[in-house]
Amino acid sequence: MGFVTVTDHDTIDGCLEIRDLPNTFISEQVTTYFPQDPCKVHLLVWGITEKQHQDIVIVRDNIFSLQRYLQGAQIAHAVAHPLYSINGKLEASHLERLILLFKHFEGVNGLRDALLSELAQELFGSLTQKKIEEFAERHNLEPTHREPWKKILIGGSDDHGGQFVASAYTEAPAAESPGKFLEHIRNGNCQPHGRGGTPLVLSHGFYNTLGCFIQDHFHEKLGPSATLVEQMFSRFMEGRDPTELTLKDKATVFAQGVVSGKIFELIKPANMSLWKELSNRFQEAEAKANSVAELEGASDPERRTFLMANAVAEQLAFRFFEKFVRQLSSGNMLESIQALSAIAPILIILAPYIYGFHSQAPSRKWLQRIFRDLTGKIPAPLQNNKRAWFTDTLEDVNGVATTIRKMTAAGAVAGKELVVVTSRGELTIHDIPIKNFNPIGEFELPEYELQKLSFPPILQMLDYIQRERFTEVIISTPGPVGLTALLAAKMLNLQTSGIYHTDFPQYVRILTEDSFLESVTWRYMHWFYGQLDTVFVNSEEYRESWIKRGFDPAKLKIFPRGLDTELFHPTRRNPAFFEKFGAKNGQIRLLYVGRVSREKDLDLLAEAYRRLRDEGLSIQLCVVGHGPYSKEFSESLPEALFTGYLTGKELAVAYASADIFVFPSTTDTFGNVIIEAQASGVPVIVSDTGGPKELVDNERNGLITKSHDVEDLTRAIRELVADPERRKRMGDLARESVIDRTWPSAFRKFWATTEV
Repeated sequence: MGFVTVTDHDTIDGCLEIRDLPNTFISEQVTTYFPQDPCKVHLLVWGITEKQHQDIVIVRDNIFSLQRYLQGAQIAHAVAHPLYSINGKLEASHLERLILLFKHFEGVNGLRDALLSELAQELFGSLTQKKIEEFAERHNLEPTHREPWKKILIGGSDDHGGQFVASAYTEAPAAESPGKFLEHIRNGNCQPHGRGGTPLVLSHGFYNTLGCFIQDHFHEKLGPSATLVEQMFSRFMEGRDPTELTLKDKATVFAQGVVSGKIFELIKPANMSLWKELSNRFQEAEAKANSVAELEGASDPERRTFLMANAVAEQLAFRFFEKFVRQLSSGNMLESIQALSAIAPILIILAPYIYGFHSQAPSRKWLQRIFRDLTGKIPAPLQNNKRAWFTDTLEDVNGVATTIRKMTAAGAVAGKELVVVTSRGELTIHDIPIKNFNPIGEFELPEYELQKLSFPPILQMLDYIQRERFTEVIISTPGPVGLTALLAAKMLNLQTSGIYHTDFPQYVRILTEDSFLESVTWRYMHWFYGQLDTVFVNSEEYRESWIKRGFDPAKLKIFPRGLDTELFHPTRRNPAFFEKFGAKNGQIRLLYVGRVSREKDLDLLAEAYRRLRDEGLSIQLCVVGHGPYSKEFSESLPEALFTGYLTGKELAVAYASADIFVFPSTTDTFGNVIIEAQASGVPVIVSDTGGPKELVDNERNGLITKSHDVEDLTRAIRELVADPERRKRMGDLARESVIDRTWPSAFRKFWATTEV
């Protein structure tokens, strides 16, 4: 840099401190307003005198007066970060008037999100003479300069923490004086360069400012340990282990202790204890290994610092969370809340990052409206073309995992940017776009055995979403990963969609028989899904149910479902298939496919099956799947066949080789297994409660029975067992009813619902 200046907010005190140094000039960033308008605007003003600063103070509250003064005095100036709304009041009408008033705009800002710089350049590059005439007529305001559709762009670091000076800058031809340099700027003989800001840049600067404040104001109180704290803080800001001091660092601390005569204070038990605690935490084998793994490949100091701070904070947070789960499992509600509240202090430590991510995030909805008003179209960076689909479950054998994988695969084939985001210790899926984060820890759900959830690295996931510039967050599960996605979307001002796959309140009621927990679950569901822009439900019944509970009808959409009708096909029928599991030849096969758990009303199916067997009907119940009730259910029903999990072609053969598909569950919101059975040409029997009934045309391609009514379920099965022609007719119609369901078609409908 040939010349140096400082643009502090509404003051030149910093410039006055360096004005005696060569090649410096006085500048400032001026806060101004439109008359009787609360919208704040920042102008960068360069090369002024103390007298001109005093004049600016007088006129700066009125942007029109300020512009006339700057133009009349031939002072170089520009509009700072034009697409950053300082106090949330900036609208298209303000930008239109700024375009008429000013020739120079900041095209690259080193602090604000890089997206804003890109959009600013696109906006000013799209201006036409016709647009300017429209703005002038609309506001009865003539442009203040020639060819107002041609803007001059400059760059500025906007560095508040002293860490990223000149990360963005304005390049002009060589000049022998500040005056000549500013003349180049006024004449437009310049170009902006550098990079836009990131949350980590802002947070790093905030940490540095805080560290400097502590050192300046508490140096004496820290005594001889001040040098140690400074050394540790310096290493932290460089993204290095703050407790791993070099021999030179230690010698410096020791020497200053000797010179100050306070060496013995430095080695007091209290000071040594603090050092020991910090050192031990960073030197733990697991923590050290995690830290090395996390920092590998991270070169920027701000990223290394971020990863290091997260590694420690997240491990501590998980310890408290584990305690919360244990207390909740034991029914100690008060103690569980106390354990969860202990995480709050950790959030304070990470506050600069939380602030950085949220304050940096541009409002995409606001920007879309601005561009629609100014240009009549939405630029590509603001279109909803890159989405992250978050889930707590992916490799589990259930409808949620199947839907996510099939939809994502269809999206990849269609050329859409859709990535599944999860957090699992082990993941073997590689056939779809996926980003897996190693969890901080894993735990099992109380009362829901075999269902393991992960405690995800929250800020790392947030950082990933921000860096990859996702435009929408889709959430399939309201667990820890889903909560992380919701937090990220709110902090980053992203569009959100959620899918209500599972009726959790009913699950809780059936599994715990606790009405209070059911009520709490409903409240949580209502809160969680109420935060989202769009909520997909699996059936009209659930849509009506949510509306009755006070949910906004405009948010609720029916989730489109796909089906592989080539895989699930009647031609796969093999009468001998179930014989390898012990079935006898010639029996009518009743089939259940799904999770083997109490909430599926399997006891009702078992009782109906026993009654029909006692009547002498030659039937065989085949159960495909597994779950927490598998052992107990199989022991209570030894005459049934239990195949365990089946997938792919083997599962398709199982469907097609059955005669009747029975699914008594009242808690399913949809039921992929229903349409898979129908595609296989098998009539289905379902309950009149829940989503599956909407997939069945009663008495045509299946039967709908009264929920929790063993008599009615027994009757329905008996009727179909006794009438093979009816079974065949219903099976053909069942296949016909789903033949148009395909995953590509379902994906297109799903993607288009929130496409901008």
